[in-house]
Amino acid sequence: MRILDLTPLEYPKNIAFLSYNVRRLKPKERLKVKCHPRQVEDIKRWCQETGNLLKKEENNLLEIERGRGFHGVCLNEKLSFYLTGAKLHLKELFLGLFNRYPSFLFNFVSIKEGIRGIRTLKELGFQFTTLPSPREIEFYCGFAVGFEELSEAQRAFFALLEDGFGVETLFRRKNRGFEILLKAWEV
Repeated sequence: MRILDLTPLEYPKNIAFLSYNVRRLKPKERLKVKCHPRQVEDIKRWCQETGNLLKKEENNLLEIERGRGFHGVCLNEKLSFYLTGAKLHLKELFLGLFNRYPSFLFNFVSIKEGIRGIRTLKELGFQFTTLPSPREIEFYCGFAVGFEELSEAQRAFFALLEDGFGVETLFRRKNRGFEILLKAWEV
């Protein structure tokens, strides 16, 4: 089992790096994570927000199992999750049909961080489109925000990252997929 070392990274970059790596696992696969004691609570919270499972914890070495994604805890959350998802996927379909899908997007480490980030971007006056994260990037449901201009996408990405929001990757839409341009833990 591979060991992911989060010790050199601070929040939210450590969670972005963890999220990126866990997303690449198949459901039920596990990853060992080496971390500082001060990082453990952030990791536990992220596991709860994403539906991933913390299986073992000993001496700053955690074992995380890829879950099936977050779908809400109570009935209201579940309904909100599925209705929002249906609305965003319809929006994505129409944008694609009318060739209006944004060129640059970034995703978040969890749905909760996405909601917080989207609210803050609106308050800061950014113009963007809220979409479901592309399956090629996220593998499960999540939020992404789209921009027409790379400079505006970068400005929003860095503004949220500097304020401690869990942004993960900035990517560009290409003919038949996506190209990752920035990873939060590398900047």
